[in-house]
Formats: sequence, structure tokens, C-alpha cells
Amino acid sequence: MSKQFEKFIKSSFGNTYIKEQQGLFGVPDFIFYEKKNEDFAFVSFELKIKNWKRAARQAFRHKSFSNVTYVVLGSKYANPALENINFFKQYNIGLATYAGENYFEIHYKPEIHEPYSDHLKQKLIETIAKSRIKTKNIKPILDY
Repeated sequence: MSKQFEKFIKSSFGNTYIKEQQGLFGVPDFIFYEKKNEDFAFVSFELKIKNWKRAARQAFRHKSFSNVTYVVLGSKYANPALENINFFKQYNIGLATYAGENYFEIHYKPEIHEPYSDHLKQKLIETIAKSRIKTKNIKPILDY
């Protein structure tokens, strides 16, 4: 699922992402970023085929350095998570499904928040600060 999802997000949102960034509080599958003036917005994605509880625990940790976090599940196995969508709302974790090619559906879009750790956010900023890559359209996954 990871390679297909990477191809999809690259074509939809551009190359402004980091894959499996080490040294943070957890290792998100993907972190997308958008630079506006001198500030950054970070969106983390945790991909799992079906284990939504494990993905949610990991996504919650990603809130320490991301403005928005999403759990992305395989569409075939998403029903248990969808039945527990209030859990995602309670913890402000986005929920989306992916079924290959161009099927990406957001079921819950979380509110933007400041990351819990300024130190980890700064670490990410330093990792990407020299990038000149521009985002295509990150607005559908951010809520602003």
C-alpha cells in the first residue's frame, strides 16, 4: 500500500514530503509540508491496511511534530474504524481510506493545531529548510 499511496500523493500534492523520517516521536509513513513565508505546516500520514487502533496510537504520537495527523486505512478493512469515528474526533486524528490509483477518501478531517513539541517541529524545519520544492495543493488535507 505504501508505494501506491506514495505515487498517488506525489501526483496529487507534489514532492513536498518526507518518507519515514527517523528521530522523531515515532516514525510516520509520510510527512507532507507546506511553507508559507517563514512558517511551515506539517501533515503526517500513518498507513495501515487494517489495524486502525495501532495506527491511531502512532498517529497520536505524530501530533507532537505535526499540525494535522491522518490514519489511512485500506478501504476493504476500514469499517471497524468508521464504526469508531468518534474516537478519531475525540483525539483530533484524521481518518481516510485508500484503495489504489485515485481513490482517497477523507472520512474525518481534523482541526489544525500547533504541534506539542517545538523542538521536534524545529527538527523537521531544519530537515527541509533548504528545499525549494513547492506544493501542488495541500489544502484538501489541511483545514484552513
